Amino acid sequence: MIIRKEHALALLSAKSEEEKGLSCQIRLKSEEDPYVELELQNLLEQGSSPVEYRLTYWGRNLVYLLEEMIKDGLIKHPSQWDDRFRWIGSEVIGMIEASIKSGGLTGEEIFPYLKERGFAEEKHEEKKGWYKEINRYGKAVYEIYTKAKPRLIVSKELASFMASMPTGPAETKDLPEHGRFLLLMESMRLISFSVPKSDVYTLSGLGQAVKETVQTLAPSLETVINEDYMYAMLKLLDSGLDALTEQEKELLQELTFIDSDGNLLPAGESLLEVYRLWSERSYRPVKTFNLETLDQEVLIGIQKVWEKNKTNPEVLPTEEEIVHYLMEKPLKEYKHLMGFYGRMINQAMGYQKKEELKKKWAELFTVEQLFKHFYEKGNQWYEKLYDTVKESLYSLESFSLIKTEIEEKTGKTVYRLTDYGKKVIQDVEEKGIRDITATGVKAVTITKTEFGAPNYNWYQEALNQHLIGGGYPTKSGKLYEELAYSIKRIPHLTRFELMVLHRVPEYGMFLDELFKQFDETLKEEVEYALNKLEARGILDVLPNNGLRLTEPGKLIKEAVSGVPEGIANPVNPLIIRILQAIKEVGNLYVKESKVRILPKNWEEAIKLSGIGRETFEKEIAVARIAGYIGKSSIHESGLKLLKAVELLAS
Repeated sequence: MIIRKEHALALLSAKSEEEKGLSCQIRLKSEEDPYVELELQNLLEQGSSPVEYRLTYWGRNLVYLLEEMIKDGLIKHPSQWDDRFRWIGSEVIGMIEASIKSGGLTGEEIFPYLKERGFAEEKHEEKKGWYKEINRYGKAVYEIYTKAKPRLIVSKELASFMASMPTGPAETKDLPEHGRFLLLMESMRLISFSVPKSDVYTLSGLGQAVKETVQTLAPSLETVINEDYMYAMLKLLDSGLDALTEQEKELLQELTFIDSDGNLLPAGESLLEVYRLWSERSYRPVKTFNLETLDQEVLIGIQKVWEKNKTNPEVLPTEEEIVHYLMEKPLKEYKHLMGFYGRMINQAMGYQKKEELKKKWAELFTVEQLFKHFYEKGNQWYEKLYDTVKESLYSLESFSLIKTEIEEKTGKTVYRLTDYGKKVIQDVEEKGIRDITATGVKAVTITKTEFGAPNYNWYQEALNQHLIGGGYPTKSGKLYEELAYSIKRIPHLTRFELMVLHRVPEYGMFLDELFKQFDETLKEEVEYALNKLEARGILDVLPNNGLRLTEPGKLIKEAVSGVPEGIANPVNPLIIRILQAIKEVGNLYVKESKVRILPKNWEEAIKLSGIGRETFEKEIAVARIAGYIGKSSIHESGLKLLKAVELLAS
């Protein structure tokens, strides 16, 4: 949806003609007039002849809204607008939607852009103080956007332009000369621009489907995609080739949607996906993925230990062996871990220690010496390093990159790479170890939505992490996009992530407000925690930097509301497996919101969990301290965790 000066004036003119009783006869002067774009947006429709237009129901609503806003002094008359001023565009719809999801609050960053367009205002209440929110006009525009179904007509010239342009994400300034093609595309919702300044573009989910179609069809007609062609394809599928008229058969064959026998060709398959997205507006939700440098080192460590196992069966990838692997490597081989250990030490001991770490790292200490330096008392340094590796193992299992198993001969708990984990190692070998952030991956996954484009910061992160390049997702970008939608997520919270989650309400908080809840030296740590929480499906960071808990996130927050913040990894994949095993062998008591387990069934629960007895006992002790489990039952908080697991899998 796009409304600039020329579109607004055309709509006002149509209403004026309508009031005169002249049947809104607006004659099209050239193919570059805005009326074509307004028709594609379902705001104008053709009258009694192809060169006459009249307002649709939604176009009339938009004009009334504009006139009321002009009357109220919220916006100037369109005649006074700059020619390129975007009153409504995909980025404006994105800002409005993010504000609605934030409980009506706009946040500081996008407020000036919405206020300039008359869609936001500042209010004051005695209890809340001053706050910035979306107004009724912004909500009305969003309703018009969601209800007005656009048309879809792609000419041979537009098809050629789309076939040659990068899908994005890419910087808008790099788009080729285009005349009015971008306006036509935005009218049909084939392209989206980023919040708040439109400096990044991407083809929308529908736009990418159209691009794929025009790259495979034969552009033999002036119009290569329209609604009639799609309806003819549906008729073919429903009733067979004989149901088509001779003209329909000829058109579909000439454009290579079907062959002479009525079989679908690649272009026809793609056109059906275009129809599905256009008619149902059924787009996948935005999911993301996260992987830190230590996670990648631990993955590699597991692979190396299994390789040693081939020649020495006594060497197994237990927690102790993986810690030993990390200590064994010269520190200079993985200086990329400095930031990770810095965050760990900052969380535990403060910013000054983090600065000291930089100096110690330059002396090429071993990891063992490094931890000894900061944790001198007894063997605390080893415990801290062990805890750090254990935390990474939990994280890797929460993203289905590894699987905890019991080694048959020894009964030890070992870690095995999944197929997803092997793919990640292959990517690391090709592109090197680097943080894969949730915002970087989201810059790729958001492009399949109806009007989402990554904001500039997300785009830059994706570039730096080799997830996009040259206007397209890279091989790495496609891999982490695949993982974002394919992996089975299992809840995991570290001690610090629990602290962050405790401070995030259901909605209505923004990043800058969350940062103020912590010491300023912990800003980087908070950002990394948010990356994990978002990648695990617990919360969303919206384009306006608003924070919103997901449905699973709400359940997890409720479940951990009473958990002390000093517990390390109070939610982790092994605890989830234990809860699932107890539920399977126990009895549900609905009135009490509990699952009770008989003493004789504990052995069966241990067996079902797939966890060694020693590990089982350690984890169940944590679960009891956290309040998920009593002496012989799962409490309501534990059941909420299991419900969150079900939602994450759906």
